[in-house]
Amino acid sequence: MRYEQRAYARVKFLELMAELYENEFEDFFHRLMCSRYPDFLDVRTAGILGDMSADGLTLHSRRLYACYAPQTVKTAKIREKFEGDLAGAVTKRKDQFDTFVFVHNDRRGVHPEVASLLSQAATRQARLAL
Repeated sequence: MRYEQRAYARVKFLELMAELYENEFEDFFHRLMCSRYPDFLDVRTAGILGDMSADGLTLHSRRLYACYAPQTVKTAKIREKFEGDLAGAVTKRKDQFDTFVFVHNDRRGVHPEVASLLSQAATRQARLAL
């Protein structure tokens, strides 16, 4: 791909990302990951089971993905989502993954609260890569 094509693709991607929140972001993430990784499983909710704290799993690399893409960032909600998904995944999917990936839609980078949560979780969950 030429430089101009890459630059155009980047602009289009950033435009798209600026409009994706919540379920639309998760749907886009599923489409992207299914296209890129043949072993990616896009986990859907199933009634009372929910999604068992996983929005996706890669079978060979044993990664569990949790998506969070709010329109407005609220620190308490970020903490609740992160801690809930990690604790739920460790409990409900104990032997199904070795890496926990928290996927977000903030183009400016990870929120400082998420960085702190990841650091704390890495200490508590020594067997997992975060």
